[in-house]
Amino acid sequence: MKVNNPVLKGFNPDPCIIRANDRYYIATSTFEYFPGINIYESKDLVNWKLIAHPLGKDEINMQNNLSSSGVWAPDITYYEGTFYIVFSNMQHWALGPFKDCQNFIITSKSIEGPWSKPIYVNSSGFDASLFHDDDGRLYFVNMEWDYRKGGRGGSFTGILVTELDRNTFKPISEPKNVFKGTERGFVEGPHIYKRNGYYYLLCAEGGTGYEHAESVSRSKNIYGPYELHPNKLLISSFESDSLLQKAGHASMVDGNENGWFIAHLCGRPNKDKRCMLGRETALQNIIWIDDWPYLANNSILPRDYYEVKTDTKYIDDNYDVIYQLPSKRFSLDFQSLRISMEDRIRYCDNKIYLKGAQSISSNQIQMTLARRLQHKKAMFEACLEFDPTSFMHMAGIMIRYQEGDLAYLYATMNDDGKSVIKLIIQNNYKTELLDEEEEFNHEIYLRACVDNNIGTFYFSHNGKEYKKFGHDIDMSLFSDEVVKLGGFTGTMFGISASDLQYYKKEACFKNIHYKSLD
Repeated sequence: MKVNNPVLKGFNPDPCIIRANDRYYIATSTFEYFPGINIYESKDLVNWKLIAHPLGKDEINMQNNLSSSGVWAPDITYYEGTFYIVFSNMQHWALGPFKDCQNFIITSKSIEGPWSKPIYVNSSGFDASLFHDDDGRLYFVNMEWDYRKGGRGGSFTGILVTELDRNTFKPISEPKNVFKGTERGFVEGPHIYKRNGYYYLLCAEGGTGYEHAESVSRSKNIYGPYELHPNKLLISSFESDSLLQKAGHASMVDGNENGWFIAHLCGRPNKDKRCMLGRETALQNIIWIDDWPYLANNSILPRDYYEVKTDTKYIDDNYDVIYQLPSKRFSLDFQSLRISMEDRIRYCDNKIYLKGAQSISSNQIQMTLARRLQHKKAMFEACLEFDPTSFMHMAGIMIRYQEGDLAYLYATMNDDGKSVIKLIIQNNYKTELLDEEEEFNHEIYLRACVDNNIGTFYFSHNGKEYKKFGHDIDMSLFSDEVVKLGGFTGTMFGISASDLQYYKKEACFKNIHYKSLD
């Protein structure tokens, strides 16, 4: 059976895949979105369901982190009945030569938790992972960041391997740099596997854009020396017309009767090679030749499908979702920014009430809940009940990439004391505040539609007849390639509330609905 790629659509980068008992799991990066880390589960390698976010308020605090900081490239492993997750909290990364991150380990007997208190390991680099050897020894693997080295990828100075005490997770050896990478540079995202006596080191290279790639090398000793694959690279779509661009940052799993697979990062560009959906996750079949892994198509180019030995029907679990409030599905799909906002949320009669906080530009206490745009054509809508009494009261729906790159259709009070909706658009923090207004009384229906490169907002007074509000939005500007001070996440739909006066004005949302229009 052929399954279409990508399997995890819309802002699901840096996948780490494992098999535990009769289930498969993929962990992906969430950056500044809270709670942190997406965990997807599958029984058949065909249908994947979001089931958990392991990093709650007791595990991580990202308040004041910049856009595209936070949780980078989580690693998940399973050993003797226990799940292990390594994660980085990247707190400073974009300004100047330094990258300030903390690497932690958490564990749990169940994939859905509860998870242990995070144990700090090191800060020498990001994209850390664990390797459990056959003899029970435990190794910590991370890229090394050398702030002194400039130039293209110069600060990416290799892959460090450090042995840890299995009980305390404290280092019991000095880190050893075992691999410097290929000429692609930017060596990062390391994972170690063992097969037929060889240690295999998979590394992301080339940066996370169009030159992205995955190299593979092997050694009989975990500390090397490592010899490169005959092709050097396992996968890359650079300078090709592949549907899946940016291929790289991969991890590998033995699928038993289905054979081996890699899960890898990819992007699907629109016009001008811009990826508004962000970086997504795809799977590829792996074959072994002379104890080397190869893509099953005998090339380094990713296919837009993979094959499994099953006739399970594929079901798009995100095609048409009407959210019950509260519900586990809503809590999984919608994430806040940087910190928990549970104390600013309440539910009643299938409605959600948001207590307004700071502005849509805040990286501290922003009352925004957002879910991924996962289709190139999609609709998001909600009914808003709101009675603003100040221009400082704002509530509505948004299309957002990050702070400074968003479009927000919101309700507020105008200078005549009327409740109105307005539209604000930001690209790289340049702000366009439209003069257009539409009056309403207490309740108004808001809708955002995306059609490839075009975004459009609508409103309705009765939930039936909708009218367009404002002008079309160039969605290609909300993409990895255009935004500044970021570019690692993806486009989201969201609901938001601000009270710039007292941080207490509530806005009520109901009938929240996401639907693919593909």
